[in-house]
Amino acid sequence: MVNIRLKKFLNIFKKTALSLSPSLNPSGRLIFHFLIVISLVLIPLGQGTKADGLNNIRYTEKMWDPRVLRILIEGPDYLNPDLEFTIDPPRANDSPFTQQELKTLQEYQKQNRTKLQVKEIKREATKGAFVDMFVESPEIPRHLAKVAYNILKLADKECQYFVVKYKKRFSRPRPSQLDPNLILVVENPGHAAYPSGHATQSMLSALILGLIDPKNSQTYIDYAHAMAKRREVAGVHYPSDSSQGQKLAKQVLHKLIKIPKFDQEISEALLKYNQ
Repeated sequence: MVNIRLKKFLNIFKKTALSLSPSLNPSGRLIFHFLIVISLVLIPLGQGTKADGLNNIRYTEKMWDPRVLRILIEGPDYLNPDLEFTIDPPRANDSPFTQQELKTLQEYQKQNRTKLQVKEIKREATKGAFVDMFVESPEIPRHLAKVAYNILKLADKECQYFVVKYKKRFSRPRPSQLDPNLILVVENPGHAAYPSGHATQSMLSALILGLIDPKNSQTYIDYAHAMAKRREVAGVHYPSDSSQGQKLAKQVLHKLIKIPKFDQEISEALLKYNQ
């Protein structure tokens, strides 16, 4: 609204100045011409739109949890920290795509927040170690969780680094930053939205469990998808945060399976699981 008023004022001023210019003495005309030039510079600045403001919204530096940023300092243990994966940049905040995602989250808010969903969302929002939370799920057999624990922890540490790396790069705002009417089930985490950490880490863990127990691999993948969806239902992630996170997980695994330590851990887990 302020930008629109500024634009109108400057346009009126310019027209008035031009009409008065012939009747002024040389000094007056010089001042008016100077002011006209200033108005020509300021008018474009006053033409900002609501979309401009929306696109300026980011997950700012001061909003980050310092503990999350430490992940970037510590780095991965095995993978090259300079590795680049194929992650599509998030769409603009004012794009039809993002606006449709926000509408989808509003629909989830109205229709998908059952008591059971909310209970699981809160459990999965734990501030403890992700792998500990993941293997506590009823979908993960206790014996499998026990034999796969070390390899899941190893992979999760490698994965976390790249999740945070891309979150920091894109600084995508949380959905509630763009839509204040979105009511959250849990608080926004202390880091940017894109890609989703839960979606990435759960898919990577599910894929690893599938390597050890291929007969039930789809069960673990379905659980990872359900967890990612619950983060959307909670209002803390856009659907594209989830899809890109799952895409990242598959690429990270592709690199991990080439590491001797990872291969050794998989072999040991397979042996123990099939005993």
